[in-house]
Amino acid sequence: MTQPAARTSWPLFQLVALLPQLRRAAAGLAFLCMLSGTLALVGCQSTAKPGTSAAVDMSGGDNDSGMMLSCENMKCQNPDSKCCDGEPCVDVLTNTAHCGACGKTCRSREVCNNGNCACRSNGSEATCATDQLCCSDGCRQVMTDVRNCGGCNLPCKMGESCQGGKCSCGPSGIACRSGQICCGTGCSDLQNDPANCGVCGKACAAGKACKNGLCEGECVSCAMGETCCNGACVNLLNDNKNCGMCGKVCPLVFGVPLPCILTICAFSGQDMGDMSMPTD
Repeated sequence: MTQPAARTSWPLFQLVALLPQLRRAAAGLAFLCMLSGTLALVGCQSTAKPGTSAAVDMSGGDNDSGMMLSCENMKCQNPDSKCCDGEPCVDVLTNTAHCGACGKTCRSREVCNNGNCACRSNGSEATCATDQLCCSDGCRQVMTDVRNCGGCNLPCKMGESCQGGKCSCGPSGIACRSGQICCGTGCSDLQNDPANCGVCGKACAAGKACKNGLCEGECVSCAMGETCCNGACVNLLNDNKNCGMCGKVCPLVFGVPLPCILTICAFSGQDMGDMSMPTD
């Protein structure tokens, strides 16, 4: 009759001596499970709660609390890292959501530099006051800044001021409508306002209307050598209706207007002295 094989028994002191090695081996297996993201492949199960990160003590030291460490107890390579909201190893020196401390969030456009929120613009950094915003051109007081009125990159129209984060014109404090410009004390349409025709402060002569930003009788732009006469660009050297000056009309000779030659009405009694010719 075959006798059953004798069981091998391990002395207690040998089992105790093997515990650190077994612990490190198990820790390494758990670390591989965590990196793979598929714990079921090797039969591992995570004890971390949803929203938290379970960490493994890779120091090799004795840890009587077990192989899996909580976020707070995880040993990170960066000594400045912290456990923030269940997220392990957060660098609070550069993380904009946890800048300098867990939960300290930098505002829009700000960066976290050495644990301090800063506004970076044109190669320099500055710390914005509590009533300022970090805009593309630096820290700005959006309650009064005409280029960032009420928010970054919200400029007021020409002549308007920024009061309480709103663009306004003059003492009335109203905002100019579309197509209007703030001219001193009120809003104006520069296209048809005779007191501000084309630009603020440019008034048309009495009785002259403003049309399309030009006073009545005014020229848009005349070429070199031309003069604006009653809304038309003319050459005073040869224009027989504006010969030498606006409004100087050359006379008629036998029903034909004399030509204007070099600002002179040819053969006219006015310009040729005794060589005058009869006119109608």
